[in-house]
Amino acid sequence: MTDRPAFREFGKIAEKWRDLAEKRRDYFFELYRSGRWRLFYAHDELLAQVREVAEICDRWAKVVEDHRQAASEPDAPAIERDAA
Repeated sequence: MTDRPAFREFGKIAEKWRDLAEKRRDYFFELYRSGRWRLFYAHDELLAQVREVAEICDRWAKVVEDHRQAASEPDAPAIERDAA
């Protein structure tokens, strides 16, 4: 099951989304470091955005890690989804 092209392609796509999320996190870090955030956000809004970005990064990192684990296990069942 894990040697199918669609499964491998999913891993590549998940890594690209994770990389995009990390670039967005880096952007917010630079925005904060430079002080430019004041042009675009109130402090509360910036904190909310940073929390959301961090959560998204964590989710994509988990998806990629789960995929790598499933790919490394022979005859592994499909990746389970959280009920939440």
